[in-house]
Amino acid sequence: MHALRPLARSVVALLMCASPLTAQASFPVAGVDSLFAAYNRTDRPGCAVGVFRNGRVVHARGYGMADLNQGIAISPKTAFYVASTSKQFAAASLTLLAMQGKVSLEDPVRKYVPELPAWGDGIRLRHLMHHTSGIRDYLGLWAISGRSSADEIPEEAALDLIARQKGVDFEPGSRWSYSNSGYFLISVVVKRASGQSLSEYARSNIFEPLGMRDTHFHDDKSRIIPRRAEGYEPDGKGGYRIFKTSYALVGDGGLYTTIEDLAKWDENFYGDKLADKLASQQAVGGPGFIDRLHSRAVLNSGDTTDYAAGLFHHEYRGMRTVDHGGAFIGFRAELLRFPSEHTSIAVACNDYSAAAEAMAKKVADVVLGGRLGGVASGAAASAGGVAVAAATLDRYAGRYELLPGVAGSVARRGDTLELRVFGQATRLTPVDDSTFTSAALPGSFTFRTLAGGRIGLRAAGLGMDVAVPPLGPVPVLSAAERQGVVGRYFSEELQASFVVKDEGGRLMVRGGYGAWMPLEPFQPGAFSAGAGKVTVERDRSGRVTGLVLDAARMKNIKLVRVA
Repeated sequence: MHALRPLARSVVALLMCASPLTAQASFPVAGVDSLFAAYNRTDRPGCAVGVFRNGRVVHARGYGMADLNQGIAISPKTAFYVASTSKQFAAASLTLLAMQGKVSLEDPVRKYVPELPAWGDGIRLRHLMHHTSGIRDYLGLWAISGRSSADEIPEEAALDLIARQKGVDFEPGSRWSYSNSGYFLISVVVKRASGQSLSEYARSNIFEPLGMRDTHFHDDKSRIIPRRAEGYEPDGKGGYRIFKTSYALVGDGGLYTTIEDLAKWDENFYGDKLADKLASQQAVGGPGFIDRLHSRAVLNSGDTTDYAAGLFHHEYRGMRTVDHGGAFIGFRAELLRFPSEHTSIAVACNDYSAAAEAMAKKVADVVLGGRLGGVASGAAASAGGVAVAAATLDRYAGRYELLPGVAGSVARRGDTLELRVFGQATRLTPVDDSTFTSAALPGSFTFRTLAGGRIGLRAAGLGMDVAVPPLGPVPVLSAAERQGVVGRYFSEELQASFVVKDEGGRLMVRGGYGAWMPLEPFQPGAFSAGAGKVTVERDRSGRVTGLVLDAARMKNIKLVRVA
């Protein structure tokens, strides 16, 4: 009898994976189930999926396991860490504070966070919420200094790390650049302006009024979470390993929630239940709560971005969407809303390799079907697009810097282009004779003729603000050139030491006690290191005096050479 228990548990778990919360006879259950069939097993993590239409949960199922150690299956009641999908709740909290008259979004950040140096004088609270502050991303800073995101980061340490920076990456309000620092600072502002932690404030002002009983900002790593999913990542051997962490900062992430609770939050965007609460608190006048959450950022130039209060405004297959995803510490999530259809898709996964955003769009393809225009998700790469002359395609071929230190190679393949980046190739589908899209990467890729006749590439979805010219061939360094970079360096901003060594003709770099990583020649005077760029600084004699680190969310970090 005891020998049958593991098998019995597996059978029960498998049945739980496929058990719906709610279903309608006309709902295409089989179509959605087929998208997650690979996860519907008892030996791997997976995803919970919810489809919300016209105020009802029309589909909610779990596929795979919430806890492989205990043999517990995923269900709509499983609590997932939703990473950056949390940002809309932090933004909503700050917005409520503003509507209650406790803060103004035009307040300078230093009014609440005086620890910031003088470069913070021009930063307003709205800049934090819209990713237009220019503040470097603290998670990226933490990582490049040789620390792990699995470590505990005390609030004071994160504040100190941000405050130690010598400046911002750009003038506040002049650009959009995704920064977790802004949303972490929102949690600090909420605490200091309201007298409650973000966790407490969101609970009393959002979660309890909406009946979201299984949702909270997880700012206490020792807190017990009923029905909590473990986070997993592939182990490189065909299996999975648990992604353990002591991280407990909130604002930029930190929310645990369920599919059932996300349905309640989603419905509030149609019939704002929080409006009555605001009225009872004698909130200040102005636009309503939901309108404020949907208000996009306006740059100093007058241009409007796609980002609002923790929400992206996008378009999918000709239909407007409001969405935000997240990925961190073994979890991935996506909440995708089609306002005109009163339809939303929520996907929460505990497999770090899961493509939650793409899967949510595939669910939309099934659920909304013929109401959508264009090409279904995942099919764009095989669609022909418009015809572009072969000579024009050949002009676009080259090697481009898509992100600091990240090169992508473009080549003609038949009647279109192929982009190879991070060792993977993706087909670029032409929208017109200069703009292309990809099923695998966000946004558009636009080629422009630069001064001198060279071709430049702008990858909007990857954060490139201007068209970059093609890179030259990868440099080949001599032993003497490699030896000139070998040595020790120190960053005052990161409070970390860096070591560069020559290992068998290949330069390697390590920050703090982090792992060694290759320092690969990228262009003359610069290297790529992971997803970043390292530029060499020299004195007049040509001696290397320091290095400069650049990455997608942080620029111009100085490393000074030391004896």
